[in-house]
Amino acid sequence: MGFLDDDSKGFLLSMDLLIAIIPLTIVMGMMVADMDNMLYTVQSSVYQTSLERVGADTVNTLIKTSGSPYNWEEIGEPQIIGLAKYDIMKNASEANYLSPDKLARVDESHVTDLTGPGYGFYLTINTVEDNREILQLGTEPSVPEDIPNIVRIERIVLSSNFKQIVSLKDLIRDAGIPRTYTAEFPTNQYSIEAYDYWVLVDNRGYNSATVDVNNNNVVPSNDFSQHIDLIKRNINDTYMHNSTSYENNIVNVRTESNPGASMDVYIIGVPKGTPESEINLDKARLKPSRFVFFIWTV
Repeated sequence: MGFLDDDSKGFLLSMDLLIAIIPLTIVMGMMVADMDNMLYTVQSSVYQTSLERVGADTVNTLIKTSGSPYNWEEIGEPQIIGLAKYDIMKNASEANYLSPDKLARVDESHVTDLTGPGYGFYLTINTVEDNREILQLGTEPSVPEDIPNIVRIERIVLSSNFKQIVSLKDLIRDAGIPRTYTAEFPTNQYSIEAYDYWVLVDNRGYNSATVDVNNNNVVPSNDFSQHIDLIKRNINDTYMHNSTSYENNIVNVRTESNPGASMDVYIIGVPKGTPESEINLDKARLKPSRFVFFIWTV
């Protein structure tokens, strides 16, 4: 009889097979773990890409289009929201040039209609020069680390707090002879109900001048005689046209002063009820601004 009988040989063969299977099992386990990590990475990448796409589509619609209808801020709720100024003469939106009228009318529900359900967002628009706030919408994430996936999109746009409707710059008195400068601006029933209109004068040396709207005196001569640098006067609603269709109002600026004096005259539109203390030329000037949009899932 040999040292190992047939049963013993089978036993050794089974032990060899078991020993060989152990490292194979370990390797397969490691491969399965790696597959799980790879699957998680792929799913996370797809999820992040989808979130970025929704954010980019929302931002592009807001800053590159005027919405549908293009004058939704005048006639009521939009079908699709857009903030870009609409050029009626060109029959096109002015991309990255945001309309103060639309900024005054947009609300959170409009943006949510763009993103769709299941997303939170936070939108800010601030001037590049002095970080003055023009618009803030949505809910700022108080603890960003609690949101595992959040996308931030930034664009540079042109915007202002108030709409500059008329701009008459560097008005001077020619050769000692009084001169009248004329401009026009349109109003209708909606605009009169939605906005207050103001005359702003940047006065540089005038001591006698007047500003009239449709032959109604808005800025009297004695305002200039006081040598005030910045003159602000609200235009009475009854001075302007308020029919259902737009009609032009005539602005006349009559300059009477010493030679060498000059001034700029602006007419701006502000949301109804805006306090006089908040109305100034800086807020009516178009400025480069940061449009920052955050989006995440909820």
